[in-house]
Amino acid sequence: MAHKDRTLASILEQQARRYGARVFLRDKSNKNWRDHSWVDIADRAARLRTGLHQMGVKAGDRIAILADNSPGWVEVDMAALGLGAIVVPLYTTGGTEETRHVLSDSGARLVAVDSQSRLEKICSLGPLPALETILSLNSAALERGNGFQVVPLEQATANAPMAVRPVDPDQVATFIYTSGTTGSAKGVMLSHGNIIANCESNRDALGLNDKDSVLSFLPVAHSFERTAGYYTVMLAGGTITYSQGLAHIAADLVEVQPTVVLAVPRVLEAVYNRVMRTVASSTALRQRIFHTAVAIGRRAAEYRHRGHSVPPWLAATMVLARRLVFSRIRSIFGSRLRYLVSGGAPLSTEINWLLAAAEIPIVEGYGLTEASPVVSCNLHGQTRIGTVGRPLKNIEVRTAADGELLVRGPNVMKGYYNRQHETREAIDPEGWLHTGDIAQLDDDGYIKIIDRKKDIIVLSGGKNVSAANLENRLISDPFIAQACVVGDRRKHLTAILVPDFEALSAQPRDELRIRERRPTDLINDPALRDFFRRRIREFNRPLSDAERIVDFILTDRPFSQENGELTPTLKVRRRAVQEHYRDQIEALYRTSSPE
Repeated sequence: MAHKDRTLASILEQQARRYGARVFLRDKSNKNWRDHSWVDIADRAARLRTGLHQMGVKAGDRIAILADNSPGWVEVDMAALGLGAIVVPLYTTGGTEETRHVLSDSGARLVAVDSQSRLEKICSLGPLPALETILSLNSAALERGNGFQVVPLEQATANAPMAVRPVDPDQVATFIYTSGTTGSAKGVMLSHGNIIANCESNRDALGLNDKDSVLSFLPVAHSFERTAGYYTVMLAGGTITYSQGLAHIAADLVEVQPTVVLAVPRVLEAVYNRVMRTVASSTALRQRIFHTAVAIGRRAAEYRHRGHSVPPWLAATMVLARRLVFSRIRSIFGSRLRYLVSGGAPLSTEINWLLAAAEIPIVEGYGLTEASPVVSCNLHGQTRIGTVGRPLKNIEVRTAADGELLVRGPNVMKGYYNRQHETREAIDPEGWLHTGDIAQLDDDGYIKIIDRKKDIIVLSGGKNVSAANLENRLISDPFIAQACVVGDRRKHLTAILVPDFEALSAQPRDELRIRERRPTDLINDPALRDFFRRRIREFNRPLSDAERIVDFILTDRPFSQENGELTPTLKVRRRAVQEHYRDQIEALYRTSSPE
């Protein structure tokens, strides 16, 4: 449980006194890694705290941050929290409407930005009655603020440091706006105590300590990275290194050699597809070696997952599998990895098993922003692939009569900001948080997520089908990059598929001349459609009639955050995708029928 006298900002002060000049944060500038010590970050946050106070920021005020993961993000966060202010993170990939909604709904008085383009984005939003000041974290971003007061960071930190003010741990620390897979984003109110309780559970479950090093590349605006990749590491006394971005992850993993990496399934899907493309382009002998090694690795993983020693005969075989196959896969993540934590969306069992077979320490967990966010995870020696593990300490779970997963504990949110009705719907009088996820609990307490309650497709014949399960199965196909299943209140299922053109071009036989043609030219080629029709036919073979994909749309336009079709953790916003393809979907249902 979180201690009654601790807040997030006071933890930084305590750790700075304990660790002093030791490295807390690292980032890259001009191709060189820069170290930022505990005491330096705490001092800069304390000086900025004085600056914010001089700007009139007081307890309860909302301070927004629109910036990439960086030491500056932490300094603003800790400065504001130490005043009792409420931090409102903004996604750097968020659209104009989403950003305006969050700033307006939260009533943010100040927003910190780290570039001229983001300063201009804020200025372009139109009237925001509560917003008064833009704090520029980048000295280059100092142009006029279109009516807002623009304060450079150098000016705001040119002060004597101010110590953390006493704050009740039950006070709200942040509004984190839900990613909005359904409806408009709501501000989840999390207290210092909510988050610290979750951090302590995370730290103790994984045994994190001050020797751990985390590579941070998921947006810190998201609760998964914020709690697990930032505050939990701070609590454990570890080091956080900020990646230069998704395009640089592979190089950063090798350079940084982290012990902990937080990832979302989309990132691991990219690794899996890269491995499988290499295998597919190999000789028949190498393919047999690969598949044999994976089968051996899976058998060894089954022993490890139960907390048992791998038998000597199997361990001896693994030495060869390691040398011939797995060492290359493991090298992707560096040599010091203790935990590869997957969260934010379901991870396909095929990817999970491959990583486990290769002895990559994969840990799949489950959570939601409203629970600060981590609820459960599969721990080493206590893993059941296909589940999201057992709940962390001090967290209770059960299922409602309709199968909805309910969660109770000190990590459960205070509620949704200014939405009392939605809060009452989400948290019942007994304190149970209704997650909106359909789940099964086995006799040993492992949680298996079946689907989102609102993502269950109900066919016109009354059959219920899990859209998420089918989409996970579809994207495990090496030639399908993204998928969205359609069919609610329809007679059968269809799908919108984004082909993996890189995987297609890597095939030894290239009848479609994919290497010579652009995706926009290929997408309407009947031969490509025939190729996917054969794959969908194989996909359907083990499924029930209700689960089968009867027809599909091929598109060369990937789902993205920019077009509103993906959340910041790269989950498909099914409603948005289907709206964008509405005419094509209607045409598909006019012509398609089950085989």
